[in-house]
Amino acid sequence: MRMRRTRAFRVALYSLAVSALVVGCGGDGPTGPPEPQPQPGELRVAVASGTTIGGVVLTVTGPGISSPAASGSARLYHEQSGGVLHAVVIGASLSGEILRFTVPDVAQVAGYQVSLQEATGTSNQFLSPAGVQLSVVP
Repeated sequence: MRMRRTRAFRVALYSLAVSALVVGCGGDGPTGPPEPQPQPGELRVAVASGTTIGGVVLTVTGPGISSPAASGSARLYHEQSGGVLHAVVIGASLSGEILRFTVPDVAQVAGYQVSLQEATGTSNQFLSPAGVQLSVVP
């Protein structure tokens, strides 16, 4: 009789341990860090060159581009189609930030590319594209 009680006690203890383990491993709790939420905001196009720039023709590609605007006293002429922004930015002396636009998530800055089509100096001379660097920055 004593052996039956010991065995019954062990079975009950084992059942209790398994139940606690199953409850503890349930799917009710978080399974990892929460997904980061999109952060709408502005990205910028910056230009760098050893020559004074008077105008650039560029293309920006990426999802959800909206509300493009020239920075400072520069003027912007643009056309948008889907995730492509074609732009002409003209100014007395373009340097640093020249263009800004709104995106659904600024954390996805790597998903936006800018390419230079043409550049001119302040005397309307064409500049070598190799001497003009454009980048999209937060």
